[in-house]
Amino acid sequence: MLEIRDARIQSGSYGQRSQPVDTLVLHYTALDLEASLRVLRHRGVSAHYVLAEDGVAYKLLENHEVAWHAGVSMWRGRRNVNARSIGIEIVNLDGNSHDYPPAQVAALVELCHHVLAQNPGIRPRDIVGHSDVAPRRKVDPGSRFPWQALAAQGVGLWPAEPAMPQDASEAERQALLQACGYAHPHGYGTRGDSFVFVDDPDSPPPGVSRVVRVATRDILRAFQQHYLPATASGEPTPATIGVLRALAAMQ
Repeated sequence: MLEIRDARIQSGSYGQRSQPVDTLVLHYTALDLEASLRVLRHRGVSAHYVLAEDGVAYKLLENHEVAWHAGVSMWRGRRNVNARSIGIEIVNLDGNSHDYPPAQVAALVELCHHVLAQNPGIRPRDIVGHSDVAPRRKVDPGSRFPWQALAAQGVGLWPAEPAMPQDASEAERQALLQACGYAHPHGYGTRGDSFVFVDDPDSPPPGVSRVVRVATRDILRAFQQHYLPATASGEPTPATIGVLRALAAMQ
């Protein structure tokens, strides 16, 4: 049975929610448990839950509070994913190199169902990773994250890979990605000490510098990291297009 311990945030790194919750974002911490709790409770970032490797969940914030976990982000055509999401930070040093322990995965399934029961506005299609809402900028929860196993237990979507190879133009690929929730091509840069979203990388707002362009290839790679992690290159392979079309049909 899932154990949830109170670990109330001790900093002011959160806000009050003004939008209904419709998204669940999963991360890895890149830190051990002690350091994760220290950073997420006392520094300038936060999450609603931290999930330890042994499956114990630590609750930092309430549903009605906005955690600072996704940063510069977009999902389903809307920026500022923090404002309408729940964030779960999973203790793992690097989900692209380290597996998630079975006890942790089992607890994550329970924790996600707990969150979904409390936030019925979250649909399966909107259970996503940090890399999904911040392509190129973020890579968590990583290529070893068990998305397919979670979907089999009612947490998220997992499309079947079509038997026939498929193709699509870049415009069609981008349209399919956006139909699945991913962002349009954009950029992000810095203003002072903060990252900011840039709609047009060729004409950033005044005061924004060090702009990084996020192209269709980068967004496709984020999709592959989630659904085809063994081939997450950004290349529009026939298998990728087939899975992309299959997911779009589930939306």
